[in-house]
Amino acid sequence: MSNITALLTGVCMYPAAGYPALPLCANDVQAVKKALIAGLNVSESNIRVCGHHGTATTKDLIAGLYSSISGTANEDTFIFYFSGHGGKNVLALSDGNLNLQSLIDVIEKIPAKNKIIILDSCHSGYFAISDTPALDLSETIETFVGRGYAVLASCNAEQTSGFEPNRQLSTYTSFLVDALTSRFLIREGKKSLESINEAIFHFAKIWNTKHPSQTQTPIFRSNIGGTVFFDVEEYKPYRVANVYEETETYIIYDVTPVHTGLAKRLSAKVILRYESSFEEIADIANEVKNKIKYADVYQNALSESRHRGKPANIIWCYFGYSEDDIIDSNYICHTTWVDNTQDKKWWYRENKNSRVVNNVYLETNPSYKMINQLLHNKVVSRENLIEETHLITKKLVNAAQSFIKLYREYRNGVLSESELIDAVEPLNREITCLFLEQRDLPYPPKELHEWANAHTQLAGTIQDFSLYYDRKNLNTWTTENRIYLMDSSIKRYETDLEALRTLEKTYK
Repeated sequence: MSNITALLTGVCMYPAAGYPALPLCANDVQAVKKALIAGLNVSESNIRVCGHHGTATTKDLIAGLYSSISGTANEDTFIFYFSGHGGKNVLALSDGNLNLQSLIDVIEKIPAKNKIIILDSCHSGYFAISDTPALDLSETIETFVGRGYAVLASCNAEQTSGFEPNRQLSTYTSFLVDALTSRFLIREGKKSLESINEAIFHFAKIWNTKHPSQTQTPIFRSNIGGTVFFDVEEYKPYRVANVYEETETYIIYDVTPVHTGLAKRLSAKVILRYESSFEEIADIANEVKNKIKYADVYQNALSESRHRGKPANIIWCYFGYSEDDIIDSNYICHTTWVDNTQDKKWWYRENKNSRVVNNVYLETNPSYKMINQLLHNKVVSRENLIEETHLITKKLVNAAQSFIKLYREYRNGVLSESELIDAVEPLNREITCLFLEQRDLPYPPKELHEWANAHTQLAGTIQDFSLYYDRKNLNTWTTENRIYLMDSSIKRYETDLEALRTLEKTYK
């Protein structure tokens, strides 16, 4: 089980260099300590404070790092936080200056899965990080995701960091504390480093609008594969009830809730045991409708509170001849039933593929056989499919990481939008070609369906990267819209990558 260890350094006194005292840095350290405990569930015993009474020397820092290293395991997260005076590539300690890049390089080598370096000092954005290691064929998604280090800095190389007088904290640290403790960032019991940093950027944008003479541009650079997810609270997903029934002529394979606030709606997947006429299917649809009309199947607790005990207002039944049809969503036909509270003219609209059979509205799928052949005629071994899929995914992930690194520099204010567009042009082409290769892979057998879908979903998310900063699409979105869409796609990419990491354990 992984742990989080942290080393917090706040330097208030500078006798060797004669810099002005920064008494609020002591407040910063205590505020960050409380935020790590409350916001990320870090054990207080795993948090070390460097120095005493506002004095922190080079010796104190080295001792703190060695102590942290000795207690850090390979799957752990290590957090280093600094508040104090700084300059370009320099952090000021009580006994003199320390080279920032050298410190980052030392922390990078700490034997923890990921390292997070947080700097609240003037000119703290003057640093570089190494590239994300390429994901090669010999490496698994499991070892790649979440491994590496990230640096969060309070301002760019030309700016100074200030204080928030109302809170008696450094300005950036106030953003950090609010982001760490925000409950709005929790998704399925987790917070991500990405969401924490996004919140910091949001708080900084508001601050800069209100304090134009004290602006700070936060910097974020990372070579972590995907992002880091922190387990912050127990997550109990809502359990959707399972409806399954076998008869001599059909199987109710699944009943899915698709309720809205105003209507209770159910979608049933039905496997026909024998080839059936449409008249026979209509009779089965009526029988299934009557069986599931009062089924207590809901998406979430709110939906259950609205509809429990009530009959369904709308029921769809989708019919196939095998489990493959259900997995492929390739149905011979589907039926629709609505009660008298619904607009039947709307739901029972006539078209060239619809008909009413035995008083049942039924819509046929004229492409059923053709789709079946297209999906299942191209045969490939399980091993070859896994190998081909891994090869394309790994190339896509490497391209995505390169794209994100360039985009970060745009958000950090280092690249202009035009420079970003020029820089990602070859990546756009590479991602598009790989996405098309991924789509052309043979259809997976049903035991690989969920795994293959996870790879396909990740590929689609990465393909979105190539759309927003392509010159031919510039008139489609405003600059602000592009930023919003790209930020959303990065978060989706990291979630998809984490989901794939979990699934890959099953399909080694």
